[in-house]
Amino acid sequence: AVLGRLAVAENRDTLHSWLRNIGNKVKRDVLPGWFVWLRHPWIPTEFPDVGCDVLKLVPQEVHARILLPGKRYLVVFGAKTQTGPILMATLFLSIAEASLKKGFRSLARVPHEKIVGAFFASRVARLPVHRIDGEWVHGRGKNSLFRSIASRKVSVVGCGALGAAVARLLAQAGVGTFLLIDGDILASHNTARHVLGQRFLGKNKASAMAQILNEDFPHLEMVTAMPHRFDALHSAQLDQIASSDIIVSAGLDLEGDLQLNHWRRSLALPPIHVCTWTEPFALAGHAVALFGADDLTVAFDNQEQINFRLTDWPDERGILIREAGCANVFQPHGAIELQVIVSIAAALVLDVLTGKVRASCRRVWHGDREEVAIKGGFVLEAFDQSFCVREHQWS
Repeated sequence: AVLGRLAVAENRDTLHSWLRNIGNKVKRDVLPGWFVWLRHPWIPTEFPDVGCDVLKLVPQEVHARILLPGKRYLVVFGAKTQTGPILMATLFLSIAEASLKKGFRSLARVPHEKIVGAFFASRVARLPVHRIDGEWVHGRGKNSLFRSIASRKVSVVGCGALGAAVARLLAQAGVGTFLLIDGDILASHNTARHVLGQRFLGKNKASAMAQILNEDFPHLEMVTAMPHRFDALHSAQLDQIASSDIIVSAGLDLEGDLQLNHWRRSLALPPIHVCTWTEPFALAGHAVALFGADDLTVAFDNQEQINFRLTDWPDERGILIREAGCANVFQPHGAIELQVIVSIAAALVLDVLTGKVRASCRRVWHGDREEVAIKGGFVLEAFDQSFCVREHQWS
């Protein structure tokens, strides 16, 4: 019983993994159950009322192994329908151990027939079944791409507002394995646009995101945190990242992205790199997918400005605000402005994983042109339309 429910899995390892992911460290009894396929789904009048109605559907040779005195016993039933399989469950108890032992020195001397008889006479409780396996959660059994997505590994370098939101969307889409890298801790002012809330104040962002993803999606294969900056990782940690299908870098500074780019291109088999960032005030945003040895540095001019940026801000006027009483600076945009950029980055990752994108490219969010001028910036020639997403080949 977990959170008022009975957790059922095909084997002990799967069950323990699920319990571990939701943070349940209490050792619990794992009891055997049984699964029965029915020829047709039951109508209400066919549902069993007593144990004998259930146990006649369970092979007699397994009764001794699964019917334990004084324990609850669960049988799950499945039936195929035109729209897919459905599940039902029954739960019942034998009489108490003390009653079974009457006339016997110990429970071990109680005849098996008496134990089985206690279950046969037991009243049966009907239980609703809520599937929490990945195939059901990510498409109700109808998502033909789920199995291929669930087997993929994504590393996210940078778990700030942008990277954390991308990671959560990918988990909701069904990606099975994550490696989260960030050396920063969550501050109160981060929570206005971060998916993490105030209960994680002072905690490392990568570790907190791993906890959230494990708790909210316990069926995921594995979510691991590396609470360090990318440039502080040792060779064994870099090897783990190198085994990813895709590396996502999100909201890093230029130095961080270029370090990651240089390391990735030095590998014999470099993972695909999806790099995403926002322009000031999140009025424009970019997501770039780089395959093979394709190089991020070709996107920069000799002044380290992005060649294909959509906005220009003379003297960086107003784009960074100094925090009161501190040397820290921040960009004044909120979570709402960030959402389209999060979506295009996550969608690009999924399109790469599913084979829709097979060559390097970039996607660009064109936000509100008029707002750029209002905030003191200039729109460049490529920013010729508001509120649209465009895709371009990489060159």
